Amino acid sequence: MNKITAYIDGQYGTTGLQIQQRLSAHPNVELLSIPEAQKKDPELRRQFLNNADVVFLCLPDDASREAVSLIDNPKTVIIDASTAFRTDDNWVYGIPELPGYREKIKTSNRIANPGCYPSGMTLLITPLVEAGIVPKDYAMTVSAITGYSGGGNAMIADYQAKTGNDASQAAARLKNLDLNHKHLPEMTRVTGLKYAPVFVPTVANVEQGMLVSVALHAHAINGDAEKIQQTLADTYANEAFVKLFSLNDDSQLEDGFLAPTACNGSNRIELFVFASEDRIYLTARLDNLGKGASGAAVQNMNCRFGLDETTGLTL
Repeated sequence: MNKITAYIDGQYGTTGLQIQQRLSAHPNVELLSIPEAQKKDPELRRQFLNNADVVFLCLPDDASREAVSLIDNPKTVIIDASTAFRTDDNWVYGIPELPGYREKIKTSNRIANPGCYPSGMTLLITPLVEAGIVPKDYAMTVSAITGYSGGGNAMIADYQAKTGNDASQAAARLKNLDLNHKHLPEMTRVTGLKYAPVFVPTVANVEQGMLVSVALHAHAINGDAEKIQQTLADTYANEAFVKLFSLNDDSQLEDGFLAPTACNGSNRIELFVFASEDRIYLTARLDNLGKGASGAAVQNMNCRFGLDETTGLTL
């Protein structure tokens, strides 16, 4: 087959650079790039947006909406990495592993790349809501630990400049304590929950890596840890990028600690179920720049163009 022509709008942001790195080594892709001297030419940008087979938008929300308005070629596939279209009925949410989503992605020219936190949360919870194990009106709390790269270039520069006491104080800090995180709408919509969860992430002084966790009480759901484990196993049995560990598997613990960095550099997401008596704790581990952003975008492209989804990606 002819190579897929791809253009990245916003290629110098964190996600854009990671997508560029992956596509540069992709055997089925030809990367298009506006010459340096012409980067501010709006008409040339419009031409690239319309002439590419696939366009990756790595822009703030308003800039993504503006870029989409410039694309009038009905054949151009858009994969948007912002939050602008993740709850838009005209766009398909880009997690192929979720039941029913892969077939939609294969035929859509408008794909909303998921957020990093929702990638972990929705893969853990959506099958349980669909199976009736977790009630739709469950009072859910989601917690997460993430590397600072998820905050973009400004946060990366801020953390990397910290030394001494400043670095120690930034080792782990709660963020979004207004309880209005921008990912709440997609978390709620994709999982099918009636109410948005309480969600407060912790930013750690590591560059990348992520743990997303949900605590459940067996008395408040319709099942137990064994039923949750089996449901997740059945849902993701044939998924190359999803690894589910056994119930209460401690093989990944080091002196009792679960580190957020083990999936870094890959498009893999690891799922864990821990339980004791009435208490159940679900955790997803992923690279916030991989399965949580750029790796997911490339996987969505592979899915849309009929390629093996693992092409150009590290398991």
